[in-house]
Amino acid sequence: MLASMAARLHYSRIALGVILVAVLSALLICLIYWSVHYELPNPMDTLIVRYRFNRVLSAVTAGLVLGIAGASLQGCLKNPLVDHYILGVGSGALFAVLLSILVYGYSLSIAPIAAMAGGLLALSLSIFIAESIGGTDASYVLAGLGVNALFSGLSIMLTYMVAMRYAFAIYFLVGSFTLASDKYYLTMLVSAFILLASYPILAKPLNAVLLGDEHAKQLGYNPRIYRFLAVVSAGIASSLIVSCFGIIGFIGLVSPHISRFLIKSVDHRVVIPLSGLVGAILLLLTDDFVRLILSDYVGEIPTGAIVSIFGAPFFLTLLLTRFRRGLR
Repeated sequence: MLASMAARLHYSRIALGVILVAVLSALLICLIYWSVHYELPNPMDTLIVRYRFNRVLSAVTAGLVLGIAGASLQGCLKNPLVDHYILGVGSGALFAVLLSILVYGYSLSIAPIAAMAGGLLALSLSIFIAESIGGTDASYVLAGLGVNALFSGLSIMLTYMVAMRYAFAIYFLVGSFTLASDKYYLTMLVSAFILLASYPILAKPLNAVLLGDEHAKQLGYNPRIYRFLAVVSAGIASSLIVSCFGIIGFIGLVSPHISRFLIKSVDHRVVIPLSGLVGAILLLLTDDFVRLILSDYVGEIPTGAIVSIFGAPFFLTLLLTRFRRGLR
């Protein structure tokens, strides 16, 4: 009887997750329409429509990718305190992009490749250092902070050098959709495809990994292989977003937590897609807030800065909660 009740509860949570995905998808579509057509002075002005559409599509895709990447990283590392930003992927990718610009000039073909290399390097360093000092939640946070500080310092130094020729490099430091353009469509498409294609492969194995490596092996999953796939796919996809819009932190941290709170479950079959939708909505709303409200008073502030203002307290709250519970 208890088993049947547990099964019904499990499937009810999955059903709730599916409903939430559908509702949030509808909400996202409405937000996209509103963001593109809000107070359009002349419906025939295709330049305004095109710019707004590019910006909205960029925010939605970036939020989707960062949300899914965050859920994948938290699942495979069994650590709710990490995302691509905390682990230094963003700063590593940005450093490599700026270095490639300094050497080769800005190229839409070279920048994404450099970003992937730099992001994976930083991610590998963070994981290696964290595992070397115990592999605890605190280890990952401390290792990520160290790697992040290293590449952030290097990125700031390179930004001053690159900005003399390419002024837009300043936007990369904090993340912005001001320069959103259709020239980034291919990079955005590849980043989204990588994560959406990996989702059906990783969802069930990540559920097994949460229960422990031995349990995963008993179910026929090699935890090392699936952990590697999750880390690489999340690292590559989030690095590609950095190559387009710069560093946007905390979306990958917050979205999975909101998703798990909504469905009261850690089932990655629902958490991963729901995190993507939550990330897309959060980033789109933030960018609309910056573009439609703040810009009238203080000018346009980079979206990444606003996300960090709200995301950093959320991270600190999580950190304090974990340590008060003694989960080090």
